[in-house]
Amino acid sequence: MTKRKTGYKMVGVSDVRDVNQTVFLHLIRERQPISRADIAKLTGLRPGTVSSIVNRLIKNNLVFEGTEGPSSGGRPPKNLYINGESFYVMAVDIGVLDTVFAVSDFNGRILKQRSIPSEGDPTRFLTKLASEISKLRNDHFSRSSFAGVGVSVPGLIDRETGTIEISPNLEWRNVPLRKTLEDELGLPVFVENDANAAAFSELWYGPREGNGSRTLLFVLVVEGLGTGLIINGELRVGPRFGLGGFGHMSIDPNGELCSCGRRGCWETFASERATVERYHRVTAKQGLPLVGLSEMIAKANAGDEMAMQSIKITAEYLGEGICNLAHGIYPETVVIGGDIIGAWPILEPIIRERVKSRYIVSPKQITIRPASVQRPSLFGAIPVALQNYFRSPGDRQAFRPQWTDGE
Repeated sequence: MTKRKTGYKMVGVSDVRDVNQTVFLHLIRERQPISRADIAKLTGLRPGTVSSIVNRLIKNNLVFEGTEGPSSGGRPPKNLYINGESFYVMAVDIGVLDTVFAVSDFNGRILKQRSIPSEGDPTRFLTKLASEISKLRNDHFSRSSFAGVGVSVPGLIDRETGTIEISPNLEWRNVPLRKTLEDELGLPVFVENDANAAAFSELWYGPREGNGSRTLLFVLVVEGLGTGLIINGELRVGPRFGLGGFGHMSIDPNGELCSCGRRGCWETFASERATVERYHRVTAKQGLPLVGLSEMIAKANAGDEMAMQSIKITAEYLGEGICNLAHGIYPETVVIGGDIIGAWPILEPIIRERVKSRYIVSPKQITIRPASVQRPSLFGAIPVALQNYFRSPGDRQAFRPQWTDGE
């Protein structure tokens, strides 16, 4: 039986080791310089357990001891730092229109970034993507060691095989993403749904005071709309085929046909695509040129009435969907990510007004804020790769951060 901060759970020795090493890396990265005593206080783990795990991280050249901290009467503690250059990881965010890939160090800092259009047959596209990744690696990091590749992608994922079962917006079905990239790159590849990866980015890059939220709902607004959920500091990814596809909950059975085959899904009203199409339905009648979301947001922020109205309607639908989920989840924090947050001054008051009902007793206690990073699904792919670095190939899965007492 293994002691946890939030209760008791049977945990295998290898699982405990993987969990604690990942948690420690995250904690040291976030708060460096930090001493072993500080880690023990923050995690509630025994000093001996902390030292054992820290020593392992130091032995593996992932962490190093630096300057001494202030003494509280005994020997001055040595501060710990992440050895950001020990290994690198590759982060890949496959989007409907473009795919971005980046090299990150173990501090989660992006060093180089590139993008290519997401187009063509998925197998040929993945082969091209692998070629571009290899080129970036050979041109700039030929002497560097890579721990793995984290990939975020919209759609339903088989976590046991890394296969994209179906991605309606990409129009992919049964695509062996992990196998294809591993064969091409010769590196372990870890695949996660884009909205889950985006939620993971908040654990790593979000405000420190917000990382203590017991429940966080992430709403990713891109070509489609996805959700990620963090409960008690754990990224909830569900069973083998995942959870969180709330973008495909129907809010109007007589609405437009969704890419999933149903009508009136949330994403047909509140996604990036829905926002732009709503704007074009009005402007096309006036003979105005088609624009993308970024230009439309710029127009709205400059006071263009038609652009503002389209974004306000999106805000209404975002708030409506979030309120529906809040009835069942009651999140302490709701984070909205995607390019749409460029219109945050327009979105925020409408969303807040919508997240009200007699069932939600204290809506003001729900923090609603924009994502902490641009392209959160890309930044989320970094910790997806980092945390899976400690897992054996048979245990590859999205990580659930938790405090566990043991080695």
